[in-house]
Amino acid sequence: MSNIDPKDSSALILQDAVTTDLYSKLLQQLQKDMIRAGIDYTIPATITPEVLVVELCDLIQQKLRYHFNEYLNFLYAVDVSEQEIKKCTSEDVEDIAIYVTSLILKREWKKVYYRNRL
Repeated sequence: MSNIDPKDSSALILQDAVTTDLYSKLLQQLQKDMIRAGIDYTIPATITPEVLVVELCDLIQQKLRYHFNEYLNFLYAVDVSEQEIKKCTSEDVEDIAIYVTSLILKREWKKVYYRNRL
């Protein structure tokens, strides 16, 4: 895997979203891309950042194991870089899910941040 701990990376991204009052917009963007990918999952508006990371990671693991096409569609909808995904050298589904969760949150945050900056 990469040198940066993806769990820490996800926490930093979500901390930025919360401190800039853009967390709800991040959730909306994430939900929008899930719908575009055909993933039947509703993100509660009251979900905490910590729970979001856990649930998103679990969702990615499930898609990797049982619905690989939905996983690929989600990555496409979010526009996660294929080169970044290839940097994950682990073959463990849990490690991959943690890493990909970090990439998804990073990309979604980038979309929201640039759309809403002053």
